[in-house]
Amino acid sequence: MKKIFGAVLLSVPVFAVFPSRGEVAHAADGAAAADPVQHCLDLLQLNLARKIAPALPLTSRPVQSPAKNLPTQCLAGNLEEIKNALKNQIANCQRKSTEEKAKTFQFGCQTVKNEDYCLNANEEMLKIASLPNMDYATFVNRAAQEFDWYESNGGQGSDGKFKTGTTRFTGYYSPTAVDASAEPSDVYRYPVYAAPEGLTHFENPKPESGRGCGFDAVTKLPIHWCIDNGDGTFSVLPTREQIAQGALDAKSRKIAYFRSLYDVSSFMLEGAGSVNLRQKDGSVESVVLNFAGTNGRPNNMIGDVLKCENKKINGSLATYYARHPEETYRDTVHYNPSTVFYKRGVSYEGVDDIAITPNASIATDPTSIPTGTVVLLNVPAATACKTVSSIAVAQDIGGRIKGPHIDRYTGAGPAAGRRAESFNNSGLVFMAAPKGAGSPVPDCRSKTAN
Repeated sequence: MKKIFGAVLLSVPVFAVFPSRGEVAHAADGAAAADPVQHCLDLLQLNLARKIAPALPLTSRPVQSPAKNLPTQCLAGNLEEIKNALKNQIANCQRKSTEEKAKTFQFGCQTVKNEDYCLNANEEMLKIASLPNMDYATFVNRAAQEFDWYESNGGQGSDGKFKTGTTRFTGYYSPTAVDASAEPSDVYRYPVYAAPEGLTHFENPKPESGRGCGFDAVTKLPIHWCIDNGDGTFSVLPTREQIAQGALDAKSRKIAYFRSLYDVSSFMLEGAGSVNLRQKDGSVESVVLNFAGTNGRPNNMIGDVLKCENKKINGSLATYYARHPEETYRDTVHYNPSTVFYKRGVSYEGVDDIAITPNASIATDPTSIPTGTVVLLNVPAATACKTVSSIAVAQDIGGRIKGPHIDRYTGAGPAAGRRAESFNNSGLVFMAAPKGAGSPVPDCRSKTAN
């Protein structure tokens, strides 16, 4: 998945030469006058960083036990979908090393091991879901009673759109198969790339301690994706424009070529998808391209670019950009330093090669809700309860999924896309841990949810 609007694209000789993102970021005070669009985008990134950086002291608080206050009155979900997500997560958790299983995350005032919230919780959930004559409502209510639940503190509501203490909900999907080629040609000119050699992800980067490759020049946040130099040091990856100019040609291979820059950008919007890959002999192979990482650069969404350009496009973006290729390059390559790397697969996968399930898999910021956590989601709905709840598993991450933000996977194709686009609201999130799991955090005070 990884909802990341980005692409690795080739520069075309007729396009103007623009300064690199790094050059703009380190320019003198005259940079705003020289490139007001870049200045506007930097301010948007800085504003986003300020919203997510000041973390609340506790990421969650325990729900009163027994969990009579969990919102389980109105439910919407499919038992087979959640069973499938649980099975996939169990397989992933079982593969983890002893060191990984011993890592901890703070749930309220309890420090819970990865083995508990990832492996044991999913196994116990699956046992309940697999009981004879089980239905979805009974499953959720049994789970509500048989686990310790922790309500997320949510966000601080600084943007005026969401209430303090709630979590933002969006959706993502896998687009309909895109026409592409395994080889470049005059028709298929724009590549997507495999992950470069040495690509490394730091969940909690600490550049000052050698865990990472520095801080972003604009947001001052640590960079999560770096290149391992093989000598104990790490380097920052080049921008999308620099990659388009060949900066990674010695380290990364092109795995597919698209017809247009906008086709690539649209594909990258959801971070993964399927392609009908044309071969040299004329045959067509159906291939899934899954997320393999990013270059760790800020991601300027095309909507933000257009806003900063003070430009409104009526009608189809695809049609407009087909008529104005120089603007396509500027809006999707020059002004967006972020790019996505891919790997071939047979099914849609989330982080750590976890197969994802429509409606039961979600993308989260792992520093807010760790991958592998079973959660109860509660969002507004036109029901007598005014909200509806369902259970899902954190199995993916995303470039713009920062802090209290849930991105729900809705499946593949146009119908899934329409459903994904309908999500943009706030709600509540409750994280599950096995009964009694974890160790108390010294001098911690976590208010019990009412």
